[in-house]
Amino acid sequence: MAKMVSRRKFLKVSAGVAASASLWGVSCGWFADFDLIIVGGLVLDGSGRAGEVQDVGIRGGRITAIGDLKDRSARRKIDAAGLAVAPGFIDFHSHSDDELLLGGAAQSKIRQGVTTEVLGQDGGSMAPLNREMRESLHERLRKNYGLESGWEDFAGYFDFLEKNGMISNALSMVGQGTLRECVVGEDDRAASAEEIARMQQLAREAFAQGAYGISSGLEYTPGSFADTAEIIEICRAMDGRGIYSTHMRNEDDTVIEALQEAIAIARGAGVALNVSHLKASARRNWHKLPEILALLDAAREGGMAVTCDRYPYIAYNTGLSSLFPLWSRDGGREKFVARLQDGSLRDSLMAEVLAKVEKIGGWGSVMISGVPRNPERKKYEGKTIAELAGSDRDPFALLMELITTEEGGGGMVGFAMSEENTAALLAYPYCMTASDGSALAAEGPLRSGNPHPRAFGTFPRLLGKYVREEGLMPLEEAVRKITALPAQTLGLVDRGLLREGYWADVTLFDPARVRDRATWGEPHQYPEGIPYVIVNGEVVIDQDNFSGRLAGKALRMGKAQRA
Repeated sequence: MAKMVSRRKFLKVSAGVAASASLWGVSCGWFADFDLIIVGGLVLDGSGRAGEVQDVGIRGGRITAIGDLKDRSARRKIDAAGLAVAPGFIDFHSHSDDELLLGGAAQSKIRQGVTTEVLGQDGGSMAPLNREMRESLHERLRKNYGLESGWEDFAGYFDFLEKNGMISNALSMVGQGTLRECVVGEDDRAASAEEIARMQQLAREAFAQGAYGISSGLEYTPGSFADTAEIIEICRAMDGRGIYSTHMRNEDDTVIEALQEAIAIARGAGVALNVSHLKASARRNWHKLPEILALLDAAREGGMAVTCDRYPYIAYNTGLSSLFPLWSRDGGREKFVARLQDGSLRDSLMAEVLAKVEKIGGWGSVMISGVPRNPERKKYEGKTIAELAGSDRDPFALLMELITTEEGGGGMVGFAMSEENTAALLAYPYCMTASDGSALAAEGPLRSGNPHPRAFGTFPRLLGKYVREEGLMPLEEAVRKITALPAQTLGLVDRGLLREGYWADVTLFDPARVRDRATWGEPHQYPEGIPYVIVNGEVVIDQDNFSGRLAGKALRMGKAQRA
């Protein structure tokens, strides 16, 4: 029986051991007991139980033994003394839908220990697509990455992912906004009964092809044009078996009402609820967090399955267009830009934009994160609009010029949340830490703009800053919230825990050294203290380096995953 040790004693005993694990081959080769044995690490199995020093044996892509395996043979052994051995982290709210198509280029998540990403969030997914949407998407992929593609449904998207090779596992939600654009279009109008039936049919087809649940982004168009009753009808396509994951209709002044709507939608459809990147944004709303959590607790006590997710930062990341009122974005990007150029609308636009900017703290709280259509303005990235305007330019005029030349696009980071609320949410037992970001890279085609540092630092920041440095929660509880909790929320029956028979998604990290390095000014920096990441039994991050192995799978709901 392996001996139980405290984390403090474990770290003390391990202090003299080299941080990077040593490894050696075993001469017995192909007839070895295991493909890989991880020896002598502090096994945090994801359940929330205290760690135990054990060995983990892997064969055929799955965990086949946990215990004292030091005398067993393996093609390879990793000495994990001084390291924690955890299930691979699951990023419940990811935007790597494009980036994972580039295979080994998308490294910023895997280097954080993430072995599974949940795509199709905030109401937008890569399927289903009508002809116009398909042409627009594939033109973007061709222009940005040189990818020649042509799918229109999830079967085609998942096949394309696997054909290109996946650096991690991925699954996807169906976007309610995507369904609406596909059937209704981008206009602000009610969907007809026939259109709702068509959206339900498309959703059911997506589920049959392996998609998980439905997401919404009700601050974004065109999903925002749907009323509560329409969204309930769309969610009923899940037949009570899925999850509704929502970027709510509001996250600041009417956040309570937006949460009540989200609960009503999930209850009306008879499905589980997840609230995406939960927050009370803007200082005048910070006091609302206890009421928000009380609403979630009451829904759970009433029998609803309710979770939320949140990134460990005080700033959000979104499009510059979100500063503008919803009515100005009706009909799509071209009509939006036309309204910006209509002088008769300038005063009304300015009044609403200034009110929103003032609410989040002024122009100094709005940082430009990306202006991809204007290479000559790359110098704007990483600077706030207040800094760019200085004392001699009108900030609103600068914003209007910038977003117009970006053809309605461009990205921003808004500093609008409190550190106290962030910590409270991260510690909430039913809150999963998730990035709300894309898998990017420190070099190559996925190094661009000045992205939110969460794309590079979310998970090590939780483990380093909030667990080790601030003691917000025990290490084993933090691991549970990024492994077993998201797996259970999604219904992944053989991932999220270190158990015999489960897929061998495993992350090895140094509890004494793990930390994020990405900053607001220099976000393209990989973390420290995560030397090994294993996906489906293959070592993908090997002594801090990418091994070149593309071992990920497209996880299809209801489909058995073969070794």
